[in-house]
Amino acid sequence: MAILKNGAKGGFSGKVGSVIGYQLNGQDVIRGWSKKRTKKPSKLEQANRDKFAQMQTWLKPLLDFLRVGFKNYAPTYQGFVAAKSYNSKHAFKQNADETYLIDPALALVSFGSMPLPQTISMELNGNEIVFNWSKEGNYQGIDQAMVLAYVPKTGEAVYDLAAAKRHTGTAILPMPPNSAGHEVQVYIAFVAYDQSAQSNSYYLGVLSLT
Repeated sequence: MAILKNGAKGGFSGKVGSVIGYQLNGQDVIRGWSKKRTKKPSKLEQANRDKFAQMQTWLKPLLDFLRVGFKNYAPTYQGFVAAKSYNSKHAFKQNADETYLIDPALALVSFGSMPLPQTISMELNGNEIVFNWSKEGNYQGIDQAMVLAYVPKTGEAVYDLAAAKRHTGTAILPMPPNSAGHEVQVYIAFVAYDQSAQSNSYYLGVLSLT
């Protein structure tokens, strides 16, 4: 049984025959009833499944970061789903054996039109990652820096969504003791104070924590 929410011309919620109706991001959506497949997937289909699983796992520790970084990606496409859509298209590189791996240098953890500083750098100071960037440019004084350190070996992430005001030109991200001995992939992005706008994230490279 299905329920017509807005009359005969509106969307519906529930199952009618082989069709399911529901709402997704404020839009009425229908899809076919899923059926168990017995046919072996093609090589391309299997590659797409592997890529989907990789991206799902890679993004999972970043949920809160992505909710801010991809907040304005599209009216009906935001956060984790938007990040998965973008990175599935742009962040994979193909190996010689035709398998795919995520290239962290190609991945974005924030997406937007806010301009990045002309120069950005990082350094390790004890158990802290120190970020520095140039302060010139057109931005609001209350814009903020978002910083992220991703530990691929453990699948953990350390981040701060409001690490410092952009006009200060510097931010610090303390790393927990259990991260010692691991390599981390480091990103920075900038966001308006009310999260109405974001920059693309900037990949700073890999640090080996001691």
